[in-house]
Amino acid sequence: MAANAEMMEEFQKLVLEKEQLEKEIKGLQEYLEEDGMPGISGPLVDSEGFPRADLDVYAIRKARNRFACAQTDHVELMKKIEQMLVNIHSGSRVSVPRPSAAPKEDMVDGREDGNERSSDVKLPPPAFAWIDEVSEGSPAQDAGLAVGDRISRFGDVSLDIGDLKACFAAIAQLVPTKAGEALDVLVFRGSPPSKATLSLTPRQWAGRGLLGCHLAPYVEGVTSIP
Repeated sequence: MAANAEMMEEFQKLVLEKEQLEKEIKGLQEYLEEDGMPGISGPLVDSEGFPRADLDVYAIRKARNRFACAQTDHVELMKKIEQMLVNIHSGSRVSVPRPSAAPKEDMVDGREDGNERSSDVKLPPPAFAWIDEVSEGSPAQDAGLAVGDRISRFGDVSLDIGDLKACFAAIAQLVPTKAGEALDVLVFRGSPPSKATLSLTPRQWAGRGLLGCHLAPYVEGVTSIP
C-alpha cells in the first residue's frame, strides 16, 4: 500500500510537470506566431542575407531553442508517465479466487442436477486505454467510437496478454495487418458504465492512419477522463 501511495504521489508530480511544460510550449508558440513574427521556422534574414531589422533576432532564436528543448522534454516526460501508469496498474492487480466446485448433493447419478452445467462467469478485462480524440469521417467515427470510451478489448488485445505497454505494442502491430477487416472492439462508456461491442474496420481514409482516433493509456481509479 505504501509503495502504491508513493507511486501515485510521483504520478501526480509528473502530471503537474506535464501541464506546466505544455503551458510553456503553448506560450512560446503563440509568441513566435504573433503578427509580423517569423513563426517556428521562418527566415530571420532578409533577401540579401542580413539579419532582419524588424525582428529581435536574438530573442527569437532563444525562444525557438527553448521551444525545441521543451518539445523534447515533453516526449520524454510522456514516456515516464506511461511507464508510471504501467507500474501503478501492475501494483494494483488483485487475485480473485475461483468459485469452489458444486457440492455433491447437487449431483444426480454422477451428473449435475438436470442438464445445467456450472461454469465460471467470465467478466470482461478492465479497460487499458481510452479514446481522447475521434476525427470526423474516420473509420473510428463510422464504427461508433466516441471520446471518453474506455477500451477493454481491441480485437484479441486486452490486459489478458500483459500490461499497458504490451497492449499498445500489440495494437500497433495488429492494425496494419487487419486493413479492410472488421475488428470487434469492446468498450465501456458512461457512468455507471455500460458495455458495447463495436465493429471497427481499419482502412485508408482522408486523414492520417487507418483508424482516425487516438488511444491514451487508462488505469481504473487513476486516469481522469474530462
